Amino acid sequence: MSEDRPGSLRDACRRKEPLWIVFEVSGTIKLNTGIKGKVAGKGLQLRECEHVIVCNLEFEGGRGPDVDAIQIKPNSRHIWIDRCSLRDYDDGLIDITRASTVITVSSVDPLEC
Repeated sequence: MSEDRPGSLRDACRRKEPLWIVFEVSGTIKLNTGIKGKVAGKGLQLRECEHVIVCNLEFEGGRGPDVDAIQIKPNSRHIWIDRCSLRDYDDGLIDITRASTVITVSSVDPLEC
């Protein structure tokens, strides 16, 4: 099955309008080529998850109380935030709280998008 088909993650990342991406099953998404993506408005929330890599995404323009580009909580572990661009969120850029451990944040650019 083509990773470019309608309803795929790649197809969703290309769209300009706001949308939800919901996966019917958990598992591994294997990509043959990279996907570029930008998150605007509300940020990414990782809750009670483990073994997640967030790489090469742009986060910009979140408004409201407790709105961060990336929130990691509670009890999440083994998370790697790598080569992401973060800017212009009301509360903060990255919030790691409530017993979340083994979190790596590397090569994050808070100024350039």
